[in-house]
Amino acid sequence: MAGGKETPRQKMIGMMYMVLTALLALNVSSAVLEKFAIIDETLVELVKDSDLSNDELLKNIEKSTVSSAEVNDAKDKAKKVRALTKATLVYMDEIKKKMGTDKDGQPLKDKVQDTHHADELMLNDKNGPSLAVEFEKRLNDHVSQLNGIMKSDKPFGNITKTAGQYESFKDAKEELKAQQYPIFAFHGTPTMGAIAYVTQMQTEILEYERAALTQLFNLTEGTVYKVDLLVPMVRAQSNSVVAGTPYEGDLFVAGAASGVDPVMFKGNESVKIEEVQISPGIKIKMGKIKFTASATNYDNSGIAKMSYPVKIVIPNRPPIEQNIEYNVIRPVAKFESEGASTLYLDCGNEVTVSVQGMTESSGIGLSVPGDQGKVIQQGPGKFVLIPTRPQMNVSVSVGGIKIDTKQFKAKEVPKPSAKLMVGNGDYDVKKGIPPGTSIVKFVPDITDDNFKRQNAKDASYRITSMTLQITGKTPITLNSGTIELTKYGLRPGDSFSIFNVQVVRSTWDPSDADNKPVNAKLEGSYIMGR
Repeated sequence: MAGGKETPRQKMIGMMYMVLTALLALNVSSAVLEKFAIIDETLVELVKDSDLSNDELLKNIEKSTVSSAEVNDAKDKAKKVRALTKATLVYMDEIKKKMGTDKDGQPLKDKVQDTHHADELMLNDKNGPSLAVEFEKRLNDHVSQLNGIMKSDKPFGNITKTAGQYESFKDAKEELKAQQYPIFAFHGTPTMGAIAYVTQMQTEILEYERAALTQLFNLTEGTVYKVDLLVPMVRAQSNSVVAGTPYEGDLFVAGAASGVDPVMFKGNESVKIEEVQISPGIKIKMGKIKFTASATNYDNSGIAKMSYPVKIVIPNRPPIEQNIEYNVIRPVAKFESEGASTLYLDCGNEVTVSVQGMTESSGIGLSVPGDQGKVIQQGPGKFVLIPTRPQMNVSVSVGGIKIDTKQFKAKEVPKPSAKLMVGNGDYDVKKGIPPGTSIVKFVPDITDDNFKRQNAKDASYRITSMTLQITGKTPITLNSGTIELTKYGLRPGDSFSIFNVQVVRSTWDPSDADNKPVNAKLEGSYIMGR
């Protein structure tokens, strides 16, 4: 990390200092010396402004709310950089103070016009290394410590430059370019010029600090990304509306940086990211969020307010976090069938189930207590309820989550009535059984048309046993409702009766083998016609 570039103001002041130094070498009038005082005054104000600005930058770094080891380390580094800079500035102020006072510590009588005090002060090496050598070492140590704190791949360079390192002196004599830093910086320099030079070095110290703090600020507060994708988007209150009702939404501009690869989270779980084409030539990376909504704290209107946290992480800036709010509507299960509210005991009652707001029924499931019956699923949203008790509590679930319970009443199947079929017609009480009839059938008749239509697979009744009593003869047990009249020698005028009838019916449930007993009392008396 190289030092920050000089501002135009610093460049101008630096150039003025170099020009004045050159003019001084030509023994130009004392008016030149006065200009050093003006430059120093300007530089002092620049030092004050830069110092306050860097102080404010440190405060902004410390205000970062990002919690991470990297950010905490950046905050510690920023404090060390500020402390190092302040200590160096104090040292340099002490040097300037010495330049402006005599050996007794009194202010120089004519500091602006003095031409030798600073030179003698800084280059006196009679008692060891000169103050100028110490000054050079202190500034070099400052840069070394700054680089030690930052540990950057591009370290700051030393600011104690000799003539040969300045572009302004590229055509100077080799003798000047070869001078060591202490000689170049202070030899033959008037006191006011030396003071201005040290102040100029203070601005460079502050500029280095500014560059370091700016890098640390970027770590704590994030990097600015160029938003190069702008698309219109609408946040609708609902993506599905009923015809005739208002559609409401918020239209806004969404921006994205095409070169950034974000990582997205719902809660602590990462989200799959896809590039979605918003319009021709424009694709935006979007995280796909899908989960089963559930709630328990519904209000009186059947709505529960819910939320979930999301986080988007992009390089070199704090995570973008927000709590997404949404409403969960209490799901209401709707049962559709001719007998949706009443079922028949031990019968297969077919129902179709839908849930408000769901267009896909594959996730709907039903269950009942084992002692109340059973449920057989036939397809998405299609079920058969087989109750074994007068009440059946059917639990409805979506995606395995219980959402509702529907209570059904179950009643007995319709009881059949006795009917004697003579050929294709019914028995005529007035005429009796016509002469010449060979076979009649005693059948259990169902008069409930709704049951026959709704539960066709349970509505086929048949007789498995009955007693035939021909008047004056011994009772006969038959295994069906078919009576062969000629077999039993029945003649015109004879009568017979039927009793002890056992009836069974067909069933939807294959496990009952179409042999379900029916609680019915059928009987009848009949006569052979003449």
